[in-house]
Amino acid sequence: MTVASHSASPPNGRAGDPTAGEDSLPPHHQALLAAAEPLRAELRAKRTGTLARLFELLLARTIEGRPPTELEIANEVFSDGRVIDSTQDSTVRVYVHRLRKLTESVYADREGPALEIRKGEYRIELKEPASAEQSGPSPPQDKGMASNGTRRKPGWLLVALGVALLLMLAFLFFLVQRPDGDRLAATAFWRPLATNVRPTTIVLGDKYLFGQAPPQGANASAPPRLVWDRSIAASEDLYVHLMRRPDEAKSTTVLNQHYVPSSSVTALRDIRAALVGVKGRGRARIRVISASQLTPDILKSSDIVYVGQLGDLGPLLRDPLFLASGLKVGPTENEMIDRVSGRTYRSDGLVLTEERIPRRDYGYIARLPGPSGNNIFVIAGTRDAGLLEMAELARSPEKLNAARLSGTGAPQGMVALYQVRTMGSLNLGSALVLKRKLRSQGIWDKPRSTPARS
Repeated sequence: MTVASHSASPPNGRAGDPTAGEDSLPPHHQALLAAAEPLRAELRAKRTGTLARLFELLLARTIEGRPPTELEIANEVFSDGRVIDSTQDSTVRVYVHRLRKLTESVYADREGPALEIRKGEYRIELKEPASAEQSGPSPPQDKGMASNGTRRKPGWLLVALGVALLLMLAFLFFLVQRPDGDRLAATAFWRPLATNVRPTTIVLGDKYLFGQAPPQGANASAPPRLVWDRSIAASEDLYVHLMRRPDEAKSTTVLNQHYVPSSSVTALRDIRAALVGVKGRGRARIRVISASQLTPDILKSSDIVYVGQLGDLGPLLRDPLFLASGLKVGPTENEMIDRVSGRTYRSDGLVLTEERIPRRDYGYIARLPGPSGNNIFVIAGTRDAGLLEMAELARSPEKLNAARLSGTGAPQGMVALYQVRTMGSLNLGSALVLKRKLRSQGIWDKPRSTPARS
């Protein structure tokens, strides 16, 4: 991140003041401003200055027809007077998420127009209520109308139709869904899970965030900067870190906030549906936790399915997996290093500018034996594209069989690395670049071998 002096004036009136020239706005924008008043009142009541500034910026730029980028939000709302030319943390996304949740709660039970901030967008939309049916002349009464004006409902017919509909849905579920589950359960990759009676725990990769006060000389009222450190996966790790570096204690705030990429949530939905088919709906005992909530007891007592980015694994899974596979995350989350061959597989990473379009990512899929004879599955990617491609592979019997991952049935487990071709957010296909059996003997008996930082 580079900094420079910053002074900018808004293009239309005062910064963050969408009401300037309100009388001249078109009706839709006037309705948008009117619908914003309940949320403004809630923000004033909560005294959340940062969220209020963020909301006013999004509202003003929505009215102007040019939603801000993440960098523009960082400079307008979170900057201490210096220009931010790169996003190094998730501050903007976390605060937009908080504003979205607050918006949903404010308008949840309120009648009339409501505001909405869609996921992945930095603009505000107006949701109009369903229009009431226009009143008109009453239609002539027919034989199906009772004397009081209400229509007679043939109860037995409705019941019969309902039963028929349920039977048809049950038949379709058996015909379409269960065979997919059977075919997934028959693949070499999922077969150990299908035949196991243990409960299944999906571990969702997440990032633990803590607060850091602005540097001396900066705006004292500026909010704490959200920080992610690869070596700090939970509050306990932060406390240990501060004990070792007491000089940082005064400037550090324990926020207990966690960030989960949207791609992980999408992959979670698909993988959970696949696991219900693999285990059978009547036998599926599936729970979902974040990687920061994974404990040694959970790791030993259930089958584990990790879904997320490789950098979010957490030490309980990361260290044994990287030790057994010979692969590890590099100095940045965009790299995978093969310690066996010395080769580096580098993803194009995130899109930071409109000129840069990612065209390459890496997907990672593995199975290894757990510490108590249980099974551990890993469906991951260096970034979003790789993760979503592996989620699609893991829930498709045809793709799993075509991939010929026969080694997944080996007792020691195996790992496969795929190069994923992308065009921005669009996946164009993948190719297997590495496959090997794991050296899993003794991995649960050794102390941490792969450091949190590379």
